[in-house]
Amino acid sequence: MNRQSLLIFTIIFFISLKAFTQINTGVAVLDKQEQERYRNLIKENKEVRAIHDSLALLANKYLDLEPKPLEVINYEGLLENDPERMKSIESLLDANKVVDLIYATYGSNNTVYVNKIKEFVLAWANTYKASGNPINENKLTPLFWSYAIYKDNFSADEKTIVDNWMLSIAKKEKDRKSTPNNNWQSKRLKIIGIIGCALDNEELKQFSLEGIKKYISSAYYPDGSSNDLKTRDAMHYHSSGIEPLLDMFINLQKFDSRFDQYSYTDEKGVSIEKAIIFMEPYLSGEKTHREWVNTTVALDKEKAEAGLKEYEPGKLYNPKDALPMLNWAVYYQPELFQYVCGCKVCYTCNVEAFFNSPLIRKNN
Repeated sequence: MNRQSLLIFTIIFFISLKAFTQINTGVAVLDKQEQERYRNLIKENKEVRAIHDSLALLANKYLDLEPKPLEVINYEGLLENDPERMKSIESLLDANKVVDLIYATYGSNNTVYVNKIKEFVLAWANTYKASGNPINENKLTPLFWSYAIYKDNFSADEKTIVDNWMLSIAKKEKDRKSTPNNNWQSKRLKIIGIIGCALDNEELKQFSLEGIKKYISSAYYPDGSSNDLKTRDAMHYHSSGIEPLLDMFINLQKFDSRFDQYSYTDEKGVSIEKAIIFMEPYLSGEKTHREWVNTTVALDKEKAEAGLKEYEPGKLYNPKDALPMLNWAVYYQPELFQYVCGCKVCYTCNVEAFFNSPLIRKNN
């Protein structure tokens, strides 16, 4: 096996491993200039060509698969080994397929990928009923991004179906009577923000924008720590609360520049930028953290009692748990790539971080 084939195999292996184990809720939305930069790199750079070839191979496999939409998602609040949750995950992995299909379109003019994306979006729009649960509905955000990117490829009747569906979800999320002031809120604001921008709905955009500043001020502290860390005593949840915000800041500024709130700092000196800086000693290994020891959340304790090692009190924090957040943070701080991959500077070892790296993003 030559180097190129080995690289393609390795990339496919890791993307496939994620595709069947973890739901991907982030999509790097590239504009035309960034897509052109990517396509030029495909021609010039062997590692980038391997990324494109790997994504195209996976996307081609997905063309023969049928969507698995759900009417109800059973996920939040259930143990990892709960049969209903496992059944929902099987369907929610449609999100991963949509993300890979989107990335395949960036490197190819093949309209068959866009048609397949439409099939997934319409299948879910015709099936899923809004619940207002941000943890569950955050899993659907790749479908929302798909519509925002490829809206012009939908017919008038199809647009009506998807518009009404997404509005029903945004309304349920917006009308929640109460939302925990942690990653629940950041995911809720992300959902509403994406739908607001996809539908060019100023009311939803304003709600999300105002909510972002309130959330940053109330869920984070001047030293960079967070309410998630305080209540869960887990660095894992500190980073998972930041991730949807970064996803929103980076992508939605392409639709509305007001959404780039990365460096927004309130009167107390609180910012998301500081929340990431707070993590750096734990990412480098300079500091360590024992997870879940003082969690106040009953579900964390139930998961530990059920024997789930991931939730065992005293479990040493693994910096790799921050990868989903780091894949976005490198957009603002490329030097953080050293915690994504040991190579530190090549940017091509991780697909999502690559799409947010200085190689692609015109902002860097």
